[in-house]
Amino acid sequence: MTDLPTQADPPPTEPEAPTSASFPFFHSVFRFIRMRVVQGLFLALPVAITFWILHWLYRMLRDVLIDPMAVVVRWLSLQIWYDPTKLDQAAEQAAELPAWFDYYAAPLIALVFILGLLYFFGMFFQSRLHRLLDWILLRVPVVTHIYSAVRKVFVALQEQQTNSSRFQRVVLVTFPHTGMKAPGFVTSTCRDRLTGKKILCVYVPTTPVPTSGYMLLVPEEEVSDLSWDLNETLQAIVSGGISVPKDVDYYGTEAEARLAQTDVRSPPGPEAR
Repeated sequence: MTDLPTQADPPPTEPEAPTSASFPFFHSVFRFIRMRVVQGLFLALPVAITFWILHWLYRMLRDVLIDPMAVVVRWLSLQIWYDPTKLDQAAEQAAELPAWFDYYAAPLIALVFILGLLYFFGMFFQSRLHRLLDWILLRVPVVTHIYSAVRKVFVALQEQQTNSSRFQRVVLVTFPHTGMKAPGFVTSTCRDRLTGKKILCVYVPTTPVPTSGYMLLVPEEEVSDLSWDLNETLQAIVSGGISVPKDVDYYGTEAEARLAQTDVRSPPGPEAR
């Protein structure tokens, strides 16, 4: 009698490692805590960086301007209030300024001095001297890259402050081709010589630097007013569309909106099946 072959026992299986799906509650709690920590980071970092920059500016002004001015004020006070024949003895007594001067008077004097200096510099803004300074710094090797980058930042800030008076309207214009629209700012208007139609000069800024862009000549009937204000539009452009209002008037007329709804609801034709 021959022995029948027996079926080999299956090899032992290793226990599966626990995954996040095995503990949905703890996974949800971990995701919630991680989200809150990231949100707290986004809230705290801008505030911390802002105060760090302010502290750094104050320390720099203190070391470069306030302390030297304190020495000058101390010297002037010695010249005015003390006997010239006893200046050495008076200087030893006034070697350390009182705390009220260090914390209140010196920063105030420095602030007044800085404002006066900036007012003096403002007299030469966009003058021949200013243009000459730009011409020199933009042609010096190495310096030109640093100065050009810093200058563009301040030009952008200046443009943002003055755009509210120069930009007449915020509009949507078909750009760069049919089927797409881009926000733009109406800077001025003109008229076509043959038809007499009103032509708008529209400035379409680029992302993320709105100081560069395109100037388009567009008939007025081919643009639609945008419900966003200037600041909302600039925020949307700089953020690349991350920070935008919830609603937008993309379709300029009700007829365009109805046509778009009809295209969405209509079933596909036989050729599309």
